[in-house]
Amino acid sequence: MSHTAIPTVALTPSRIPASRDEIGHPFFRFSGYSEAGQERILEIMHRVHDEGLDALSLDELRIEFVRAQRAHRHGGGYPDDPNEHRMDAVLDLVRERVRARGGITGLWRGDITTLHVDVIVNAANRALAGGGGVDGAIQKAAGPELLAATLKIPEIRPAVRCPVGEAILTQGFKLPASHVAHAVGPVWRSGENGEPELLASAYRASLDLAAGVVAESIAFPAISTGAYGYPQWEAAQVAVQTCEAWRLANDPDMRILLVAFDDKTVKLLRSALSRFALR
Repeated sequence: MSHTAIPTVALTPSRIPASRDEIGHPFFRFSGYSEAGQERILEIMHRVHDEGLDALSLDELRIEFVRAQRAHRHGGGYPDDPNEHRMDAVLDLVRERVRARGGITGLWRGDITTLHVDVIVNAANRALAGGGGVDGAIQKAAGPELLAATLKIPEIRPAVRCPVGEAILTQGFKLPASHVAHAVGPVWRSGENGEPELLASAYRASLDLAAGVVAESIAFPAISTGAYGYPQWEAAQVAVQTCEAWRLANDPDMRILLVAFDDKTVKLLRSALSRFALR
């Protein structure tokens, strides 16, 4: 299954329907499905409950429903299909519950360079001169034009184009995202040198830049948790708290995704999101 569709909302465990029975029940009543089609739909819905759909957005969920319908419905489709309307109603209900449970900052697992969002955030260095990790992956996917663009930005002092805690916006070039916000997070030095404030500032600066280009969606990697050594649990809490505070104060409709590339980051971000929602 592809994970490159536009994630309108990524569901997290604190923002899913209340029970397994509540999720599965409506689909037992779908007429015109083979047994295989019923099982496929229930498998998708159970994944919502059991795993929180870390890598499956509502757009992708809709695609999966449509695939199940086309693959398994007996006798083909017909105009004004009631099953299509019922699917829309269920998705609308899920959207309402997502919004009612305290925000739409979501968790998405996968390669940030594949996302069709308005802005992706690059965990950049102060020189904006490219690097490894997320920075290297974004540079590779965007093509050489991205590095050429950042190197044209004047240095404010030797080897510094963007100070720690700030961000600079460029085009996305060959990326699906229209723009890249190059955010510079802090190097971890025991946590007593303003690291949490600087990390939060990098997230806010990226969000401000996204708002400045009237973006509706933005995706963040786990800034500073790679070579810069920021502890992942502490960084996850800063990311969630900062994004939610910004969204609520500035643009409640901004779709914010926190992107994880491995199981450990998924679990930490999921836990941070759940804790925030329960406050």
